[in-house]
Amino acid sequence: METGRTSCVSQQIMGFSASGDVVNYTSVRQMTWSDVLQRASKVVTFFDLAGHEKYLKTTVFGLTAHAPDYCMLVVGANMGVLRMTKEHLAISLALKVPTFVVVTKIDISPQHVLDQTLTHLQRLLKSPGARKLPVLIKSEEEMTVCAQNIVNDRVVPIFQISSVTGQGLNLLRSFLNIAPSRRNWLAQREEATEFSIDETFVVSGVGTVVAGTTLSGSIAAGQVLSLGPDGCGKFISVQVKSVQYKRTSVKRLVAGQSGSLALKKIKRSAVRKGMVLLDSRTKAGAVYEFKAEVLVMYHGTTIRENYQPVIHCTTIRQAAKVISIDKEVVRTGDRAIIHFRFLYSPEYVKTEARFIFREGRTKGLGRVIETFPCS
Repeated sequence: METGRTSCVSQQIMGFSASGDVVNYTSVRQMTWSDVLQRASKVVTFFDLAGHEKYLKTTVFGLTAHAPDYCMLVVGANMGVLRMTKEHLAISLALKVPTFVVVTKIDISPQHVLDQTLTHLQRLLKSPGARKLPVLIKSEEEMTVCAQNIVNDRVVPIFQISSVTGQGLNLLRSFLNIAPSRRNWLAQREEATEFSIDETFVVSGVGTVVAGTTLSGSIAAGQVLSLGPDGCGKFISVQVKSVQYKRTSVKRLVAGQSGSLALKKIKRSAVRKGMVLLDSRTKAGAVYEFKAEVLVMYHGTTIRENYQPVIHCTTIRQAAKVISIDKEVVRTGDRAIIHFRFLYSPEYVKTEARFIFREGRTKGLGRVIETFPCS
């Protein structure tokens, strides 16, 4: 290990019993994910994203691909609010992901430095760009009220914890236990199957395995689905050999669950991040070009035709070219209707999908308003 920096998206789970106790730990042996799933009545999944600027594209991919319910922004009390803290907060606000802040290492931070950090955070969250209501959590009552209202994306709870002394950890654990799911996944389960692929790998003795999130419907072993789009925008039929959820073999995945699927008679080279698995009855179409309503969050100069940013939309991460803009130039803070074209291969893009585009420090937020399917 060279630096200790997070450079890829990693996962961890925390299970809660019906009484609200954490079930991950035992004095006898280390618990596996299967053990946690069996003992827990509620499971919280953490996606650990990179904090360093060098790995910003990985962080953006994690936020767009995994459909998180909430974003936990971790700030070192002794380090204060850094430039990347503001960057990550801006991205979560742009994607409309409700956020809560955890200020760590309060045991080694001098009191005046901790006060400065908290004041800076509150000022940042109240600023015109954020317009949030920061709440310093000091009691069970405040924590309960914030957990009930965080779904509205107005309140931002701020927890102060120390992993060494354990101060504040009980409030954070209780908050994670009672915070509700942000989406109505039960209604999504009745719709046609859609599974977005964010990772591919080969397991010896099993074959090609894809990992991702079930956005709607359900997937069972033996089910036939449409995989695509490939480089030509085509979809092919594939059969699911086996299904795993949280490293445990299960019979099916349902909407809202992330898991992995083993596919029959398909090479890994035929699958890539950004592809989707759809219900075989769905008339799927790939898109080379789309039109979007865009807000430029930061850009050093101006955006014109032929500008080429990287588009992050769900699991899609691909460079696109600006074909046309409804105004001559676009600068920081401007809104515009922009026509994009993917540079390398068509993608599965739906209207109303939110995306982030970036190039260096340039960042913008967009919403797809029209797609142009491949002919």
